Amino acid sequence: MRFIDKLGIVQPPEDKYVLLPKNWKLKDLLKFSKSVKIFPFAVESVFYRGLAFDQNLTPLFDPIEKKYNEELLIEKVLKEFGDELEALRRKHNLNFEEFLFGTYVPTRYGFTKIYKFPKVLSGDELIQAIELYIQEDIAENFAGKESDVIYTYDFLKSEEEDSHKVLVVVISGEVVRKYQTWAETLNINLGVISYEPICLINFGLAKDLVQPFTIIYTDINKVLIVSFQKDKILYEEFSYILSPETIDEELLNLIIWDIRNYIVLNDLDNIYISGLVVEHKSLLEEFLEKLPIIGILSLESLPERYTLLYTLEERLLNA
Repeated sequence: MRFIDKLGIVQPPEDKYVLLPKNWKLKDLLKFSKSVKIFPFAVESVFYRGLAFDQNLTPLFDPIEKKYNEELLIEKVLKEFGDELEALRRKHNLNFEEFLFGTYVPTRYGFTKIYKFPKVLSGDELIQAIELYIQEDIAENFAGKESDVIYTYDFLKSEEEDSHKVLVVVISGEVVRKYQTWAETLNINLGVISYEPICLINFGLAKDLVQPFTIIYTDINKVLIVSFQKDKILYEEFSYILSPETIDEELLNLIIWDIRNYIVLNDLDNIYISGLVVEHKSLLEEFLEKLPIIGILSLESLPERYTLLYTLEERLLNA
């Protein structure tokens, strides 16, 4: 499946981060092989997780994970994750120079959109129009911090011959620098910094979902709904602390109420469920019974809460 179709007549600025794969075809990626080992990881205010694979996609050790009972600064979580990496380095005699690391920036630190432009625009005109739209959205979403953002854009394959479709991702420069500083301190190669909603879209594409599709992703600190449609991306994050073993009925009903309202207000369909909820049968049954979900997206070989790291694993192979 071809996800990104970059046009030859224009190129994004060279200093922008590449957050998205140029080609997305899962079967081809699984055949891909090179000498570098990969290490996708996630760091959020209440947890960190990591996976390590050799060039044959064989796990090098069990997934690593730590949860916190309260929210911490991302620098604190990165520090503790780095300490565990150092312990793993010593225990397994690892050379991290052989690894390509990758992570994602959480939803709240950025935004993503699809723009449409007429194909009558020349290359320079198109670039100017894209930059203008991006700057307007930056001013709206990063008021007071307009100069401290990093953005990228790529061209989606368009079925309409008279228009360009441009996928834009903007993230906080401050947050990216925290990841970079951490990586430099540990002397590791942080080759991919993606964006959480984009990881979820890529997961849907890896599962060969037909557009438009909507994925409800659940984790211990959030419910993230992302809808990838023909001409737009809709997404919303609901912040909750989910403890599936002890969740009370009142909180569960509130979560389902918020999700259902968002679905109805935005007229979403082709809805799938993924993430933490899929690991817990009774909780999954509640979601399936009370929401218009048509399918379950499962990893099969990994715990479901590692969904986004699975996507990053494939992304790193295509870096």
